[in-house]
Amino acid sequence: MITNTLKSLLAAICLGMFFYTGSVFGFSLGHFLLPILALAIIISIVYKPLALPINHLCKGVGILSLLSFLLLMLAGTMGGSFHLSPSNQVIATLLAGIALFGLTSFFWSEKIMPAHNK
Repeated sequence: MITNTLKSLLAAICLGMFFYTGSVFGFSLGHFLLPILALAIIISIVYKPLALPINHLCKGVGILSLLSFLLLMLAGTMGGSFHLSPSNQVIATLLAGIALFGLTSFFWSEKIMPAHNK
């Protein structure tokens, strides 16, 4: 139950990141991986055989988002004092949300259905 809620929140934040960064930077071909990821996460809630690969994918997305967030914070310190533009503040918030909910995938319990005997 809680796993499905965390998956839904991660998918929602990925869609939010897609629309916001698309409006700021423009849409590109690689940019469309975010809604595909969000759709795959939502499908994994219903279609259980997809749950384990999506779990591993969310772990990777959480780690990459955390590293991106840390690099953005490091870039904000350039020039001797910390400053982020308003658009970078929103992106930092979305990256932190993706990192937070993506890293919770380390604790998701996915029940593997046993194979049917033939």
